[in-house]
Amino acid sequence: MALLKGFSKVDEEGKVKIPSNIRDQIGFRPESPVEIKVIRIKDSSRWPYLIVHHPHSNPRLTKLQVTMMEGKSQIDEEGKLALLEEMLEETKLRPDYRVEIKLMGSKQDPWAVIHNRGPNTPTTLQLRFGLKKKREKKWQTQKWEY
Repeated sequence: MALLKGFSKVDEEGKVKIPSNIRDQIGFRPESPVEIKVIRIKDSSRWPYLIVHHPHSNPRLTKLQVTMMEGKSQIDEEGKLALLEEMLEETKLRPDYRVEIKLMGSKQDPWAVIHNRGPNTPTTLQLRFGLKKKREKKWQTQKWEY
């Protein structure tokens, strides 16, 4: 179960900004080294996702979760995580895609899970009816003449 949840975007350089409350809970500081794992669920058509953790800790994985790729990176001064090009391709992340970041694990050994949530495009209903529709008044006054 996720302890905290946040959303971010992939920038043009392939970096993902991790929200400060999640960074503080995990203990990621600027210039701190991190390990990244690309995980896929066995026999599933879902996109792979990322697990980001400290080098000295190991996240708990189930038997259905398969590690596809591992790599090392670090958090920069702005709190952004630099992802390798192969990891971006494997998880189908592109610039301006939204990501969901969840804090998982125990208090002593937390890690972050990053899921690809796709491009920030409006839904078909939003396109059909307009993105922002002015609300009509709920109450209308009618005059009756006798």
